[in-house]
Amino acid sequence: MNQSSQMKQLSELRKPRRLRLDEQVASAISDAIIDGVYLPGSRLPPERDLVDLLGVNRTSLRQGLARLEQMGLIETRQGSGNVVCDPAGLADPAVVEALVRRLGPDLLVEMLDVRQALGPLIGRLAVEEARSDDLDALREALRGVEAATSVAERQAADLAFFALLIHATHNRALSLLFRWVESAYGGRTHELTPALEPAAAVLEGLTKILDAVTARRTADAEHAVESYLRDSAARMVEAYLRDPATR
Repeated sequence: MNQSSQMKQLSELRKPRRLRLDEQVASAISDAIIDGVYLPGSRLPPERDLVDLLGVNRTSLRQGLARLEQMGLIETRQGSGNVVCDPAGLADPAVVEALVRRLGPDLLVEMLDVRQALGPLIGRLAVEEARSDDLDALREALRGVEAATSVAERQAADLAFFALLIHATHNRALSLLFRWVESAYGGRTHELTPALEPAAAVLEGLTKILDAVTARRTADAEHAVESYLRDSAARMVEAYLRDPATR
């Protein structure tokens, strides 16, 4: 790559909004990769150039590059530096979140459509396959949702409930697929977290799911899971569009 092309790429690599060590460095560079500033197979600029552009020290930069390598966005090759990988086939939660952040609400809606479409299947398989210990674990998880005193705690409890519900289906393929879709909003507090603010709605929806699965009512379970995923998806999109950071 000639110097003028490299400088053009460097000018398009935006500084992180808030320099928070490796996470913000990784976020800035991953955005550039997803935007196509650095194409698969190309090399990132030398570390000295990235340090100057991003305004960080060498240690923070290297920690950020290590995160990118862990995510599968770059590969460190002896004699070649940091080579960009193709992000299209990756399903790391951090990559999913970066894709949603860069491609905006359209991708988010598409992912939540897939999530909702899985609802009837989750409900049916849970009714057919859930064991007594699965139901006990779901009851305990529901108590965790009820006991949550903050939206962040409710988000974590909601994720825990659904992880157990998916486990209760005993379908490994479904577990893997749903995990990828849930990566759009799970794991930590961010712009979609306010979707979990209405405590009563969250608790009511999850209670209906558990009641239907426990009673082995297939149609009710299918409807309860699909309805909960549809309603929570609507709140997520609303929260995303309301957040100033996503505009």
